[in-house]
Amino acid sequence: MSDRKVLGVITEFKRFATHDGPGIRTTVFVKGCPLRCVWCSNPETWEMTPQLYYKPQLCVECGRCVEVCPEKAVTMDKDRKVDRLKCTLCFKCVDACLYGAFEKVGKVVSVDEVLRIVERDLPFYRRSGGGVTFSGGEPLQQPTFTSEVFKRCKEKGIHTTLDTCGYAKPELVEEVLKYTDLVLLDIKHMDSEKHIKYTKVNNEIILRNARLMASRCEVRVSLPLIPTLNDSYENIKATAEFAKSIGVKYIDIEPLHKFGDHKYKFLGLESPYTHLREPTQEEVLRVKREIESLGLHVTIGRMM
Repeated sequence: MSDRKVLGVITEFKRFATHDGPGIRTTVFVKGCPLRCVWCSNPETWEMTPQLYYKPQLCVECGRCVEVCPEKAVTMDKDRKVDRLKCTLCFKCVDACLYGAFEKVGKVVSVDEVLRIVERDLPFYRRSGGGVTFSGGEPLQQPTFTSEVFKRCKEKGIHTTLDTCGYAKPELVEEVLKYTDLVLLDIKHMDSEKHIKYTKVNNEIILRNARLMASRCEVRVSLPLIPTLNDSYENIKATAEFAKSIGVKYIDIEPLHKFGDHKYKFLGLESPYTHLREPTQEEVLRVKREIESLGLHVTIGRMM
């Protein structure tokens, strides 16, 4: 298939990113994820298809959205605006709204379109050692799109980083790794039962793919740090020892944050953050010391 015909679904481009790999980068957030982590900050990337945001603070109650909705899924009630069960995602409300209260999250793009955005910052990549990062969501949910963009980037000498949960068929991982310089691999929990409890999938395939990735390119482990869920010494020690066993030298601690709280509200979902808390500075430093005592380098918040 010609790369010009390969399409992907993304939520956004983030230019001048500095925490998604080395140097100055362009991060592409793709849609679709097989995990449902209870602390996820990007629920708008779960589904492969576009989704509907409703931002009540921007609604002026003009009624244009009510008039155009063919399913009568939109009402004048500002606080209960959308009946998500009736909504068919035709996005006519988005077109009708003059104030941005409705937004379509997700767009289809071609490989060429991505490259046009990426290439705008070539001088910055070259001066800083940066490049392009695919994040999400889960880039391995769109393996052909991801590998084609990475292939084109490598042809132009652009560094590529795959930010992944590692949950995919090994043959798909192999294809993307052909054009990948660095993997940022999330390891949520080393205990399989707890991994299922907190993400809805087991971790066996992730750990197998971790070994595969480490045999092909540089890998850094990203550890989301969620108090009482995965911050026990037993889990930290098991994560660090596994990382060492596959040749990983760096673990990047990602303390839980609540920046995604508004996204759940925009999607009409209940926010999980009422049941979770952010780790204290002392808790983060404790985990840092525990990992370092096992012989690994540690950063906090991916300070590349």
